[in-house]
Amino acid sequence: MATDQKLHPKEPARLKLARIPTPVVELKNVARQIGIPRLLVKRDDQTGFELSGNKIRKLEYIIADAMASGADTLVTHGGFQSNHCRATAAAGASLGLRVRLLLRCPDPHPADDGNLFLDRLFGADVTIHHPDEYNGRRSEMIETAMEAERQAGRRPYFFPVGASIPLGCWGYIRCVAELIDQLGRDTPLAIFFATSSVGTYTGLSIGRALLGCRNWRIRGVPVSDSVQILSDDIRKLERQTNERFGLGLNEADTPIDLIDGFIGEGYAIPYAEEVETIRLVARTEGMLLDPVYTGKAMTGMLATIRNGGLRPGETPVFIHTGGAFGLMARRDLFARS
Repeated sequence: MATDQKLHPKEPARLKLARIPTPVVELKNVARQIGIPRLLVKRDDQTGFELSGNKIRKLEYIIADAMASGADTLVTHGGFQSNHCRATAAAGASLGLRVRLLLRCPDPHPADDGNLFLDRLFGADVTIHHPDEYNGRRSEMIETAMEAERQAGRRPYFFPVGASIPLGCWGYIRCVAELIDQLGRDTPLAIFFATSSVGTYTGLSIGRALLGCRNWRIRGVPVSDSVQILSDDIRKLERQTNERFGLGLNEADTPIDLIDGFIGEGYAIPYAEEVETIRLVARTEGMLLDPVYTGKAMTGMLATIRNGGLRPGETPVFIHTGGAFGLMARRDLFARS
């Protein structure tokens, strides 16, 4: 499918920012270690360099809408090492848009490293908010920022963490179309990836249903919240997307499959098994994972495969959602003893 071809009659306008289609590659050494014939990775960490990761697929639709509405400022939020916020800052810089970021961190002065360093380098207006404020007064915090932009004579456009809104889901509906071209609509696949703000999961699930990939399983590995919380979030975003675009789907078309047990103590808190997974993949495949998303998701996928979680004839595909800049901010995890 050509990158400029409309994939569905209801697909909204899109601004081409990502370098897609991203490649699908084999992890031959890891596959050999865990005793399976084939393990594939969809390299969405290669959607660009500054824009790398899964978020830019979603931002293609959201920023297109923002610019069509006449906005000159993008306002969003996330953790202080947010890949989403960094991608927004980079995209804004390239398009001449102001970017306002509201970042969560318990330390009022976190190290200027990783994604946070890049946010500032790209010229974003960054403020740091304690988790108590961020979680307890987020709506007020966002409205205060929006009003400040309006008072300064700007036209702000807000979207939430992860770009996980109905518009953003189209980024991963389109990713399904790429995978059909690369691997085949009828090939039995188990597709694994990190899930948190659920936009990637919802897009893949809707894409599977819309584009008729009946032999695919969409298998998310939660990295932040419980299976129940994320299941509820997926259903909510799915309903909103279905209703907004009139897709005609029902819950039977989009089964939820989440793999529990790999969050650790909480979001963005790494654990020993995950660190060893990151080290394993780096040393055997020359591929970088991050300690917030892909490290946990890869740990969950490998454990699932080792425990017999693949169906006969099913090929596992890992969607690498990026995060290398965040890895650079956690060099302490790999300090030599």
